[in-house]
Amino acid sequence: MNTYRAKMRTRASWVAAAAAVTAIIFAALTIYRDQLPTLPSFIKGFHQGAFISLELLAIWFVVNYLRIRNHEAKLRKWQIAETDERTGLILRNASTLAMSVIFTGLGIATIVSGFFSATVFFSLMGCLLFILIVFYGLWMYYARKH
Repeated sequence: MNTYRAKMRTRASWVAAAAAVTAIIFAALTIYRDQLPTLPSFIKGFHQGAFISLELLAIWFVVNYLRIRNHEAKLRKWQIAETDERTGLILRNASTLAMSVIFTGLGIATIVSGFFSATVFFSLMGCLLFILIVFYGLWMYYARKH
């Protein structure tokens, strides 16, 4: 249990550090917003919503960890939930189908957008290439590992 406790402590530290760095970057970009290109209000709202959501999620995780770190039963429950083979199999199967749908949908959207806007086409193409590189990179990594 001590190894899982150490793993959770490390994870909580990384989440807290990422939340702090995100807050600093968001604050700096907000302070210097007048020197940046003018954005539609929808994008500003999306930025604020995404930032607040990420910060709340990070706070939720760290607070939950701080609450359970000294309770063996609760910590054990989290460890069991995290290492449950059935949940892992369900997630793996859902991820496999999701990747197929994402590749197909993004590929079709890229082709269709090419008829209307070069900017949207190249943005979607960049996203598609990034996802493909990550997917095949991880595939090669796990093929060597096993």
